[in-house]
Amino acid sequence: MVRRSSTEARKAIEKSGGDHTGLDYWHGMLPDEDTAILLKKSGQFLLRARETIGTDDIILSVRWGKDIVNAVVSKCEKEGYNCQGNFFTSVKDIIDLYQAISSLAFSVRKRRLSINGVEVTLEMPVRRKHWELRHKMIKLEKELGSGSYGIVYRGTLTFPAKKPFEVAVKELSEMSVQASNALWKEARVMQMYDHPNVVKMYGVANDYMPYYLVMELVHGGSVDDYLMKKGSKTSVKARIQILYEASLGLEYLHSKNCLHRDIACRNLLIDKVVKVADFGMTRHTTNYKIDPNKPTNLRWLAPEVFRSSIVNKSTDVYAFGVTMYECFTQPYSIPYADWRAEKVFDKVVNSGYRLQPPDLMPRKISDLMEECIGPQESRPTFSVIVVCLKMFLNRE
Repeated sequence: MVRRSSTEARKAIEKSGGDHTGLDYWHGMLPDEDTAILLKKSGQFLLRARETIGTDDIILSVRWGKDIVNAVVSKCEKEGYNCQGNFFTSVKDIIDLYQAISSLAFSVRKRRLSINGVEVTLEMPVRRKHWELRHKMIKLEKELGSGSYGIVYRGTLTFPAKKPFEVAVKELSEMSVQASNALWKEARVMQMYDHPNVVKMYGVANDYMPYYLVMELVHGGSVDDYLMKKGSKTSVKARIQILYEASLGLEYLHSKNCLHRDIACRNLLIDKVVKVADFGMTRHTTNYKIDPNKPTNLRWLAPEVFRSSIVNKSTDVYAFGVTMYECFTQPYSIPYADWRAEKVFDKVVNSGYRLQPPDLMPRKISDLMEECIGPQESRPTFSVIVVCLKMFLNRE
């Protein structure tokens, strides 16, 4: 179902009292999947917002054994809250009543809460992660662009007791639950990484819609835009430098068992250095099964995926080989620019056709590109790619 608008969500939170949004175990609009990930031990609990249209309800989620049970906390017509048929003045009163209290010296009998027939106790709150930001920490400034999920702004982020600093803010407009979950996965993956050639993710503001995905601001834009505008003045060495810096970021991600799954010039950002960006399709695993019948970036996707439905590190390397081709087209063009998607599929997947290195590409680099887009078992790792590109740069 589609999420509520920002105004409706703010009103809902204000209407429901607002006090609970300041609690450090209030997680805003947290998807079910992330709730299950955060609640690791039996008795752990958190508060979150219900995501569907037309409700101001709050959800108290509790891990109990292998299951997550959810109690609906509803705002009463005039004042107070209803939780499992009981009246409370505030949301915090619910937690205070049912949370277990214990110490080394004595133990207080735990009051049990019945949720859908399951008797649970609230043992320990799961507090907000450092990357779960508050909307009030973020100020939107200039609009930079827009995409399928919403508008990207230049803005500022202010952490408590620190000076504001510039960031890129992806304002996520109304979306399906599936799309929202994909963005949460992006945030969850990105916040783990810290490398000069990988865009840094500071966090997600999720108190209410629209979400804000807050990232490092890279002033230069994407590599494909850069090559379209400045390609005629971009030297061979500069193009190899772009690929080298991108390979450093991708080598780092693979060292963390992270598959990017969407490597292309459009997903590389350039400023003083090149940074790998756009983690919407990223998975923290070494092998991942996909549905090849769903929309894919066909021009960058390794042909064996259409037979095995499996993506892995070698399929990222294939996509990097196609990206190498992009980097050396002059004027810039996407791969198989003159072919419709159906022809790309027939030629590449069914007939074994492979991209030919552009005329501008040096022989040693074209050899590397052909290895990257060659047979799966013969493709180099990113560690090898980094060494090869560095050796070429050092000789220039």
